[in-house]
Amino acid sequence: MVKKMNSPEKSTANIIEAKSESLKSNISLEQVLKVSEYFSQPENKVKMQFPDDMSAYAWIEQSKFYPTAQVMREGQVSELPYAINAAIGDVTYKDKNDQFVSVDQHFDQKPIDSMVVVKNGKILYERYKTMRENDKHIWYSISKVTGSTMLAFLEHEGKVDVQKSVAYYLPELSGSVWDTVKVEEALDMATGLNGTEHDEQEQTSRTDPHEIWYRWAVTSEVGILIDPLNRNESWVDVLRSMERKTPGHQKFEYNSINTFVVNRIVERIGEKPLYEQFSERIWSKIGAEHDAYYLVSPSGNTLGFLGVNSTLRDLARFGMVFTPSAEKIAGEKLIPDAIMEKIYDRTYQDMYDKGWIGKKNTVSFYDDAGKISNRYQWDGVLSDGDMFKAGVGGQGLYISPKNDTVVAWFCTNNGEGQEEAMARAIVKALSKENKQD
Repeated sequence: MVKKMNSPEKSTANIIEAKSESLKSNISLEQVLKVSEYFSQPENKVKMQFPDDMSAYAWIEQSKFYPTAQVMREGQVSELPYAINAAIGDVTYKDKNDQFVSVDQHFDQKPIDSMVVVKNGKILYERYKTMRENDKHIWYSISKVTGSTMLAFLEHEGKVDVQKSVAYYLPELSGSVWDTVKVEEALDMATGLNGTEHDEQEQTSRTDPHEIWYRWAVTSEVGILIDPLNRNESWVDVLRSMERKTPGHQKFEYNSINTFVVNRIVERIGEKPLYEQFSERIWSKIGAEHDAYYLVSPSGNTLGFLGVNSTLRDLARFGMVFTPSAEKIAGEKLIPDAIMEKIYDRTYQDMYDKGWIGKKNTVSFYDDAGKISNRYQWDGVLSDGDMFKAGVGGQGLYISPKNDTVVAWFCTNNGEGQEEAMARAIVKALSKENKQD
């Protein structure tokens, strides 16, 4: 018997809620046990990253499948007043087929779970299709910018020099190719090494146990996959086996291994786990409604490359940290101008569309083609200062500091939904509306 949940879909004065029968969580006990049993099988662990009926439930219930570490909130919940703008549903964006799709059509036709738009500290649009407002959804790779932000703080404080090598801070990698990789190159996904996530000759990095990325993912220090080959390698073994393909900062080549080493540097220099540093510097100050949590490895490493889980509005609050509205939710500016200047540095802009992710994003951000950069783990920093970070399965965070606007969303799709194009269109429409006023 299906458990009773919220009443059928209704549009309140503020939130467009999901229909009860559409909720990912609204499944029977029998189905819950079936999903749990499915992902307990070693051969199915690799399938957690792909959208289907099994992962749909798992992506809002990650604590059932992996160890976790809490990211503690503090103080009063910061108020996000509602100033609903119904016209957002009619905003259109151009998809990769050169068709114009409205926000309402996107929700009707594509597998998006939820989205919120916050401008000047007020919620203009909030809609849920398959989850509730208090469900915690996995961020996947949006998580990456939490660790890069922590490293940027350490750099700002003079504790890390990003021009030094990764091996300088992680001496267990000394004597390997990582002696030649600058921390900045790892931050910018531009190490020039093999073992990338999407830029190998064949895109099998996350499914082939012989690939470097897969070998790294099965180590006990990562532990998100199971090794059918029983190599019994450590993360150090795998990374020491990597080789140089090209000089650094020649090509934007996405790789979570880069994030992993950035996170380890953050923990070594910060002398605290990543989840504690993120809580102290950010989460405890933004008036989050809930604690968040990171997934951790079997050996206790914070999995900052994929593992943050939170509610939708709290993801938006994190995005607001990079906007003028930070002072509204935190009572202070949280990100120093010097860190924002690092993110906006366009020195390596020319490498952006040389790799798979850059080419993909250029299609969505066609209006800024040739002017986009990636920096400090952000997937796209556009010429007008807008910032974008994506996660596996269509998770996304689009931030426009200039327009004091954040668009945050969760999905259970293949990452081809182009929610990022929709978010940019929303920001532009709101900006145009303000100018007309």
